[in-house]
Amino acid sequence: MEWEIFEIEGVSRCAKIERGKLKILEEWREKKVGVRVIENGKVGFVTANYFTEDLLEKARKIAKVSEEKLERFPEGEYVKVEGIYDERVEKATSDEIKEFVESMVNSALNYNVNPSSGMIELSVETVKLRNSFSADLEYKSTYCQAYLECVCDGSSGFEIDESRGIADFEFVGKRSAELAVESKNPEKIEGTYKLVLSPIAVHQLLEFTLYPAISLENVLKGRSPLTEIGKNYLGKLSVIDDGTLSYGLCTAPFDDEGVGVREKVLFDEGVLKSYITDFRHSLIAKVEPTGNGFRGDDLYPTTSPTNVILEFDEVEKELEGVYVHSLIGAHTSNPVSGDFSLETMNAFLNGKPVRGMIYGNIYDLLKKITAFGKDVRQIENTVTPSIEFENVKFV
Repeated sequence: MEWEIFEIEGVSRCAKIERGKLKILEEWREKKVGVRVIENGKVGFVTANYFTEDLLEKARKIAKVSEEKLERFPEGEYVKVEGIYDERVEKATSDEIKEFVESMVNSALNYNVNPSSGMIELSVETVKLRNSFSADLEYKSTYCQAYLECVCDGSSGFEIDESRGIADFEFVGKRSAELAVESKNPEKIEGTYKLVLSPIAVHQLLEFTLYPAISLENVLKGRSPLTEIGKNYLGKLSVIDDGTLSYGLCTAPFDDEGVGVREKVLFDEGVLKSYITDFRHSLIAKVEPTGNGFRGDDLYPTTSPTNVILEFDEVEKELEGVYVHSLIGAHTSNPVSGDFSLETMNAFLNGKPVRGMIYGNIYDLLKKITAFGKDVRQIENTVTPSIEFENVKFV
């Protein structure tokens, strides 16, 4: 029998805001353990709040009736990365968190809006992984998120900032308020326009269309249109998945299976070069693992992007067109075909608020990129500036 023990322990503090006031400041600790075993080539898996020896036997019993197969576990690799831990996040006091809230809310109140809801969260995580193939790995990381939604005369706007260190609370308060004030009484538009998506909107769109398609598992199972390495799918857009990015929100010295993270070129000027994969599917396809096996709430490893960096060689310029801060309904997009139909939120044309629906296909849209902006940000796992597209239909 071969075995693997994955442990994650976290401490989170969250300040929740309602109507411009701090409603609650709470702290919680959580520890989870996931145990996998391989018995006669079959996988058994169990989870618990802490490790005990009997978990191995429980996983072994499950392996006897399991249909999932795996030859072995990774031997373990640690890659040096920078900027994933900031002691200011771990050591921030309750009084300091209250000051963070005041800073964010006061920045919004300067615009005579109602900061209707928001939150500030600071968390510290420790990840440990051991297995019978000699892996014995551990790292600690921090994360800070600030979010605020403001309301003004029936209009609303939101902003978010995420960091491995301390988020920019004043920016979140100011920008969410500006969007609420400037978005009042939008005019419906129809027709073909240039489109400018903010970093938030770019992430919302790609998360449910392109990202599932670059998973090797989905390619193997016929759930991705990206079937031909060497084919141009994205025009002139280059896409890199880099788990080593300094200060990246998804940077780690190893993935949740013990494979060292790395930088992978997925698309080079639109041409498909590679996929991302967890360890199991790399063995099935007989390719090198890419360090993209990560675990969600159920602690079972699946393929997930790290820091996805978008690049475009054209000269940066001031972008023109319908500016869209965020999109509604991105989760309804079709990850197999790449089709989407989305409503705009906090959209502007020539400085005036507008609203409309955009629809199309992600691969067609990404071939219409004409320029990148200068406002590079990381939104969850996407690193991008605002992007300008030509000939986008609004209905």
